[in-house]
This record gives sequence, structure tokens and C-alpha cells, in this order.
Amino acid sequence: EEADYVCLFNWAGTKKYGTKLAETVFRKVKSKGRGKTYYDTADPKPNIAGVPGLIQQILKTPNVDILSLNENEAIIYAGCFEKKDSEKPRKASLSQLALESARILVRHLPSRIDLHTTDFSATLNSKSEVIFPVFDVKPIRATGAGDAWNAGNIFADANALSDKCRLALANAVSACYISDPEGKHPTPQRLAKFIESVDFPFLRA
Repeated sequence: EEADYVCLFNWAGTKKYGTKLAETVFRKVKSKGRGKTYYDTADPKPNIAGVPGLIQQILKTPNVDILSLNENEAIIYAGCFEKKDSEKPRKASLSQLALESARILVRHLPSRIDLHTTDFSATLNSKSEVIFPVFDVKPIRATGAGDAWNAGNIFADANALSDKCRLALANAVSACYISDPEGKHPTPQRLAKFIESVDFPFLRA
């Protein structure tokens, strides 16, 4: 009840009670707590039959403040609302299709949509949209990149950074992790050195 953030992850891996767990936890936070709720469901394909219930009981309610999605997650959920838009064959990249899907979700869901892709990250709500490109690093791994991004995103949000700076920090945390030879998550010192070493005009704008 006193937490600044209450976060749930991997709904897809909690096949039997994932929706009920989220419903119970987030409802309690909103009725008795004071913090923000943060949800990253993970790829819903392993529990695709449960997606309609998840949308109706959780995602459509005001109990989720921030919904964090990757490309596949955004596309799948958007397809439940506007199939013609989300499933129509396109020449667009997966990242661009995911962004279009996130825009669909903003029209139907009350939560802020935070999207992380291999090309950029974006944050969208009913009034604004901010996009920030990823850092150009040589990835050594992909597994865990989303978790690292979420950590940076939550930390930046908790420190009231602007949307642009929040996305930049989250992207930097993820870039540090996926390019680290030992697969270690960055310390604050390592992260600061990484940001200082990058020639990135967006950070100076």
C-alpha cells in the first residue's frame, strides 16, 4: 500500500491465474495504495486464448497506469481492437507496425503505452507521443533486453524525467546490458560513462 510502484510481469507465463492475479493486485493498489501500476504481460502467444479476458478485465480498466509492450505484444493486442488496421499486409518494418499498433491501443485503453522496439522506444497517451531512437551498439544478447528497458523506464519515471529523457535512459540501460560481454546490468557509474561516450545529438537537443 505504501509502494511508489507496483509492477507485474509475465502474465503469459502465469496461464491459470495471471488475469485474476493482475485484477486483484491492481484493484487493491487503486483502492488502498498510492503508487503507480506498471504492467508488462510478456508475449501473450503461450496463453493466446486468455487475451480477450485480459483485455476486458485488466487492460480496459483504469487500474493499469503504464502498459509496457514490445513489437509482438503491441501488434497482438491492437489486433483485438482494429483487425483491419493491424493485420493488413504492409511494407512497413516490424517496429513501425508496432508503433501504429500502439496508436490503436491508445484509442482504446486508458493507460499510458510505453513501447520498446529494436529501432526506437515510444511513449504514448491520448494527448502526446514521444519517440526516441535506440543507441547503436553491437548486441551480444537479446534475452533480458526488455527487462533492462523496464528497469530504466521505471527508474526514470520515478525521478520525474521528461518523456524524452525517460526513453533515452531506458534505451541506454538496455543498450548497456545487451552489449556487455559478461551480461551484467549496468551500475549507475557504468551507465553514466556509457551515455557520456555516445555521440548522440538527440541528447544535446
